[in-house]
Amino acid sequence: MWAVRMLLIIVFLILAIGFFVYNAAERVNIFIVNLHYLDVPLITVVLLAFAAGMIASFLIAVTYFFKISAEARTQRRQARRLQTEITALRNRQIEKVDISEPNEETE
Repeated sequence: MWAVRMLLIIVFLILAIGFFVYNAAERVNIFIVNLHYLDVPLITVVLLAFAAGMIASFLIAVTYFFKISAEARTQRRQARRLQTEITALRNRQIEKVDISEPNEETE
């Protein structure tokens, strides 16, 4: 598995380097709401977009991790509580039940 992961990383890096070299001379203009950036290298724009995506992904992953951790903590508490209840039920004395013939007065 680690070999496949390393191979994918190497392929990604080769493609990224090739993209950067191929577009090294490209310049773009950026217009964001009221901000205007003129003659910005395309490599800078791509790297900033990639970094913004990584930060957004990280924040989403962290919130998901905290949500899953809270659910796991709740499930562990419930499992502990149910285990205590099962133990208490196992240790409970069984009441004697009179299995004599039914009472004729009730009929």
